[in-house]
Amino acid sequence: MPGASVPALPEHGMESLRPLIADRPEADRERVERAYVFARDAHAGVNRKSGEPYITHPVAVAVILARLGMDTDSLLAGLLHDTVEDVEAVTFEGIEREFGPDVRRIVEGETKVSKLSKTGSQQAEVGDAGRDMQAENLRQMLIAMTGDIRIIVVKLADRLHNMRTLGSMKPEKQVRIARETMEIFAPLAHRLGIGQIKWELEDLSFQYLQPDAYAYLQTRLRTRQEEREALIQGAVVQLREALQDDLELPEWVADIDIAGRSKHLWSIHNKMQKEGKALEQIFDLLAIRVILTPRELTVPPGTDEKRRLRAEETREKRICYHTVSIVHSMWTPLPGRFKDYIAVPKPNGYQSLHTTVISQSGQPIEVQIRSRRMHEVAEYGVAAHWMYKQGSTLAQRDRENWIAQLRELQNEINDASDYMDAVKSDILSQRVRVFTPKGLAISLPLGSTPIDFAYHIHTRIGETTVGARVNGSIVPLSHRLGNGDMVEIVTSKNSKPNQGWLNFAVTRSARAKIRHYFRQQERDEALQHGHDLLERYLRKRHLPVRQLMRTKLLEEATHKLLGTRNPDDLYQALHAGKVTPSAVGRLLSPSLAQEQASGPARRGPPGPRPPAPGGVYVEGLSTTTKLSLCCNPIRGDQIMGYLTRGRGVSIHRLDCPNMIRLLKDEPERCVAASWDSGRPGGTIVDLDVVAPDRQGLLADVLGALAAEKHSPMKIEAGVGADSVAHIALRLAVTGQEEVERVRAAISRVSGVTEVLRVGKNGGRGRASA
Repeated sequence: MPGASVPALPEHGMESLRPLIADRPEADRERVERAYVFARDAHAGVNRKSGEPYITHPVAVAVILARLGMDTDSLLAGLLHDTVEDVEAVTFEGIEREFGPDVRRIVEGETKVSKLSKTGSQQAEVGDAGRDMQAENLRQMLIAMTGDIRIIVVKLADRLHNMRTLGSMKPEKQVRIARETMEIFAPLAHRLGIGQIKWELEDLSFQYLQPDAYAYLQTRLRTRQEEREALIQGAVVQLREALQDDLELPEWVADIDIAGRSKHLWSIHNKMQKEGKALEQIFDLLAIRVILTPRELTVPPGTDEKRRLRAEETREKRICYHTVSIVHSMWTPLPGRFKDYIAVPKPNGYQSLHTTVISQSGQPIEVQIRSRRMHEVAEYGVAAHWMYKQGSTLAQRDRENWIAQLRELQNEINDASDYMDAVKSDILSQRVRVFTPKGLAISLPLGSTPIDFAYHIHTRIGETTVGARVNGSIVPLSHRLGNGDMVEIVTSKNSKPNQGWLNFAVTRSARAKIRHYFRQQERDEALQHGHDLLERYLRKRHLPVRQLMRTKLLEEATHKLLGTRNPDDLYQALHAGKVTPSAVGRLLSPSLAQEQASGPARRGPPGPRPPAPGGVYVEGLSTTTKLSLCCNPIRGDQIMGYLTRGRGVSIHRLDCPNMIRLLKDEPERCVAASWDSGRPGGTIVDLDVVAPDRQGLLADVLGALAAEKHSPMKIEAGVGADSVAHIALRLAVTGQEEVERVRAAISRVSGVTEVLRVGKNGGRGRASA
């Protein structure tokens, strides 16, 4: 197992890592060496699919992290990130004892994600289950990331090396991993501002997702590569001479780094697709990047650190703006192609000046100008924190805000797939930065509207919005916001949200808050309706409403009826018809209960409660009933009631398709019902007699009815295209038993195949219940 000394064994890449950590303290270098030996021994005898020893992978991850300038604990975690998962003898506790709690936390976060990832990979081709597992894998990764940002930086380095070696995988796995990388990991690198990793992940994914388009661009760019390099080198020489000959710039700048910059293939392809342009129309294929390192700033003694940093940042901006003026004096700038990301940084903290000029050769060249600190932030993003303590507080606040958004989504959404959809749409999507009237920068998903802006500021502002101004002009609430817009929301304290806002609100947060408002409105209306039902019932009986509707009495009544002690539950049950005002009234007023109990005694001996109209009893309710038209139930049918909203109870046959649906969809509104046992009353029933057409069929059916002493109230007969006759009969019967006798008599007629009960609105069913 791992030891402290380093034996003379093959190093598999350590020679590429050591120069990158040469300027770190000796204690840190020694920890890296120990971690390497620990990982090498743990992975001894294991090879990657490419055939290389497995240790080459963690060493490559550590190299990527070292080039990002990450702290030593991150490098150790990169070396150790697979040890616990792959070797049973290695534990998180052992990692902590050897290398400290921070390293353990990062390795533990990586291991949890890796286990889920491998399980999801095994199931990825098995439909929804595999996709759900992959979503859960990504969700757990993001949850871990919110605990320590270094976890995701190590994960990005891990994914980058896996993408570099993806060629050894099966084609279907290459496509799946590349798609996940393009959808999740490249946007994550972008949000963290790590452009160096983001661009490479995109190009590597592009290679596997669209191999033909990738090969086409690569070939086209290679054919004129020498010509472009010559143009760029000539422009670099001209620009360097102009900057060095300037009277002021050399006094402010210690070093000027000018180099040609190649545009990434995915970026070119994406631009061609979005703007519908040919390769020749992309102006920034030729690009120069100017990186300026300011001289050390001399400040008066006693200047606090905050003021010193602000002075350095101001001087950096002045140097960059002065440099772009020199560029514009040398070459003609293209109108509309100047972008100031220093005054208005990108949401991930990126700062730079971009301008496109026409060089002396007649070719357009994009020139990017930034300070050394801005460059490090652009290339390494959040990783630059470990290299530069100063930095854009605006960018830092943005990162803190979206990590807080991740935590908020974790609390709101349990389903992994829904969570990932929300993360992609609200957090990893392209962003716009807009401003409040006071100059506060707000980062929103691309396509956001003033409604999204209003709810982002505060829920109350969103709910009282009546209009919006963008850059001083009144715009509709569906207006799409652009980068740099100044947005002012107009509110009114009496205004309320509009359901139509859901048609154009983009952020999940705004949509959720709008839906919550209307759900709350529905709930409040239900509570008020239930309250009013009970109050009207008590007033109608001249009972003391205020005394009886006290909270304590309502809580006791709710407990007896529903098992809870919240009067709101009672009001909602009254609104839904689950309980009746009379049932609540009897619990609130013992005198009312006694009066109702003694009422029948004053009229004579106790007897059964009178049935509702139609001879139907409904269990626990004294309300109007109505025989439904869809199945036309008659005495003797098995029946059930459905509690309608404001129209009493609708009575259905138990085998009625509508009743079957209601029992499934709204079981809480379905109530037991039965026929009274008194003297049967007359009921109308419709029958449909089905038989192959023949001469004398109708006479025989009427003869069978006459034998049963029945005369039809209505007769209709017809023959279909298939020569099947239908005879519709309307009869007055006393109940189901009589229907059965009639049905049996008609069924004995020669040729009759079916005798069906028909509802008044066309519902059909067999006569036997």
